[in-house]
Amino acid sequence: MSGLRDVMLLALLPGLGVAVGGLIAETVPRSQRWLNWALHGAAGIVIAIAAIEVFPDALDAVSAWTIGIAFAAGGLAYLGAQVLIERRTASGDTRMWMIFLAVATDLFGDGLLIGAGTAVSPTLGVTLAIGQIMANVPEGFASIATFRGNDVPRSTRLWLTAAFVVPSLAAALAGFLILRNQPESWQYTALVAAAGLYTVAAFEDIITEAHEAAADGRRSTLALIGGFVLFVFISAALGD
Repeated sequence: MSGLRDVMLLALLPGLGVAVGGLIAETVPRSQRWLNWALHGAAGIVIAIAAIEVFPDALDAVSAWTIGIAFAAGGLAYLGAQVLIERRTASGDTRMWMIFLAVATDLFGDGLLIGAGTAVSPTLGVTLAIGQIMANVPEGFASIATFRGNDVPRSTRLWLTAAFVVPSLAAALAGFLILRNQPESWQYTALVAAAGLYTVAAFEDIITEAHEAAADGRRSTLALIGGFVLFVFISAALGD
């Protein structure tokens, strides 16, 4: 399963996981409390991705100096995107688009891992793709539920749900065709930069939007913990 066609098929899976979460958000009753919990869960998953999947392996591939610079580049990219989105969207709409961007960037990282990983080992590519399906469902739910909570038309929300497959496909193509013959350090530098963007978004936008959706309670904290633990357990199970 080392051909480009198979890589692209695998890269569909993370996007489909997010899309499934988005479709669930379209069907369940609208609830600010559920949105608060979903956003906390998504933040926990995003933090776990960086802490478990990206940084430990990156430390084995590149120097701490490179990680710091790459993370800063991702964080600065987040600020640049925030400025552009603020200029192009109505007041109060920026945060939901930043959440969408954070999820899309996570998917880009997924696709990069799948593309480069499959080039090295077909089994690794399958493992990475399967692991991202379950972990990405809460992220898709949180993102689309946020758009729904901000009264974005349903037709627009459905288009956005479908668009979630694009980042992982594009990144898998780049990872397979460009990074497979490059040093491993290149791949992890790109992943750390992506992690910098969506980690900053987790603290600046995802959690802030959760607080504005509804007052936090113990279940909000449990959702954050649950999101982190869910991804760690999926990663551990597939790793074994």
